Amino acid sequence: MKIRRLIAYIIDVIPITIFVAAYFWYFQGFDETFRLFIDNQKDMAIRAMFLEERNLIRNVASILCLVYFVIFEGSNTKNTIGKTILRIRVEDIDGNELTYRQSFKRNIAKFLSILPFGLGLLYPLFNKERLFLHERLSNTRVRKL
Repeated sequence: MKIRRLIAYIIDVIPITIFVAAYFWYFQGFDETFRLFIDNQKDMAIRAMFLEERNLIRNVASILCLVYFVIFEGSNTKNTIGKTILRIRVEDIDGNELTYRQSFKRNIAKFLSILPFGLGLLYPLFNKERLFLHERLSNTRVRKL
């Protein structure tokens, strides 16, 4: 089940990340920043500019992913594209469909799971329900369809 969840997550996140990176590459000049960085890796000003732009791309992609997950998990579809393909779904702890509020809480809690070196992703090893930390915090779970 955990591998299904990972694959579903990858299916959902990769296209968003590629879209954001391509947008910044082609329309915001990140291609030039990247070339400068590759050619002048020891120049601290160029390195700082590269890292700043890279972090902006990461943050924009993260926000779009958050919006995507909240909308899809809380809407009439009640599922993301990746979860639909892998026949799993997110529900509240009682088996009910998620509301937008529950989905938002769950997806914000994912960041909390990842922040301390991803330790929240090890949480299922330490509880009998085998829930991730973000599931425990948001009273949600994933089940097979």
